[in-house]
Amino acid sequence: MSMGSAYSDSAAQWADGPARIYGRLAELLVAFSPVPIRGSRVLDLGSGTGLGSRAALTAGARVVAADVALGMLLEGRDARPPAVVGDAVTLPFRDGAFDVVLAAFSLNHLDRPEQGVAEAARVGGVLLGSTYAADDDHPVKEAVERSLAEVGWSRPAWYDLVKESMTSWGTVDAATAVLRRGQMRPVRVDKVEVSFPELRPEDLVAWRMGLAQSAPFVAALPPQQRAERIRRAVELLGPSPPRLVRRVIFLAAA
Repeated sequence: MSMGSAYSDSAAQWADGPARIYGRLAELLVAFSPVPIRGSRVLDLGSGTGLGSRAALTAGARVVAADVALGMLLEGRDARPPAVVGDAVTLPFRDGAFDVVLAAFSLNHLDRPEQGVAEAARVGGVLLGSTYAADDDHPVKEAVERSLAEVGWSRPAWYDLVKESMTSWGTVDAATAVLRRGQMRPVRVDKVEVSFPELRPEDLVAWRMGLAQSAPFVAALPPQQRAERIRRAVELLGPSPPRLVRRVIFLAAA
């Protein structure tokens, strides 16, 4: 299964699990903008289920969404802004169509993220993006992967390639270098830590099982076996896991 297909097939699970985390991160990224969002034309690039779109709309922007995964765009589409299926390195928009390109955890999926940066520079004035810090981790990752591996899950081929790309610009210096290779001027690049103390072990497991590398496999399990895998992951995680703290890189460039 390709990465695009995996994301399309995980849209419903994404909304039920990862959205609790990525929604807050999207709001913080919009607030990180060095230019006013209200009244701006914003492209939500790699929009997924629309968390970035929602944050930008709440801030007063006019939004268009784009994603390579049609299934993600179809999730809740009646309550979302206009959207197109589009590749981040060959976007179907004219030069300068947007004031801001909002790329929340999307360009870090590219083999060469600087190509996505260059395309964002072509269609927009300011790039507002995020990627994962190199030291972002939590034991729930291992707990969920072990639970699913016990019934035959293995990492999809695309997953390790994406992780390698993410790691390649998981520091402030590396992200700054990606922006410059994409011919954009870094305005602000910060490492940010965001805490989620309210999440219970079950919530943490729902986050990891709802991600694209695991969600299609989980959805295909019979309901009883799916419930067993959730219980097993919670058991492996333990009753008092460390609080989730996402370590991310926020970046703004012009």
